[in-house]
Amino acid sequence: MASVRRATEADLDAMIAMGQALHDESPRYAGMAFSPDKLRRLWAQLQGTLLAESDRGCVFVAEEGGEVVGMTVGIAAERWFSEERYLTDLTLYVQPAHRGGTAFRRLVGVLERWAAEQGLDQLALGVSTEIHPERTVRAYERLGYRLAGYTMVKQNGN
Repeated sequence: MASVRRATEADLDAMIAMGQALHDESPRYAGMAFSPDKLRRLWAQLQGTLLAESDRGCVFVAEEGGEVVGMTVGIAAERWFSEERYLTDLTLYVQPAHRGGTAFRRLVGVLERWAAEQGLDQLALGVSTEIHPERTVRAYERLGYRLAGYTMVKQNGN
C-alpha cells in the first residue's frame, strides 16, 4: 500500500526519473525535448515558494516499500475572470507497475486535503499526456470528478 508525503530535495532525482518516464510514455510528449536541467532549475525556483509552507502550491510523492512510485505538483491558481482561487496540477504521475494500487487515489486525496486547507473549493486536474486517457478519466470519475472539457492540440506548420 502506498503512503504519501511532502517531497524533499532528496526526492529530486527520483522525480526527474519519473518525469523522464512520463515523457517517454506519453504519446503527446515523447517527441518533444526533455531537460533534466530545466527540472532542476524549476525545483530551485519552487523551493522558495511551493516547497515552503505556502498557500501557492504543493509537491507530494507516493512511496511503496521505500521507493518513490508517484508524484504530484499542485498549484493554487486564480480564475482569469475573478480573484477566486482553485487547485490545478502541473503533473500527477504513477509508475506503470504501481497503477491500479493505492498511489493514484492517495495522491489525489492529498491534493484534495491540501486544497481544503487553503480554502480552495474546486480542483481542476488535467489528463493531458494521452497516456490511457479513458482509464485515467474513469479513475477520476470514481473519485467524484466529472469531465469538464477537452484539450485541443495541433502542431503549428511553420
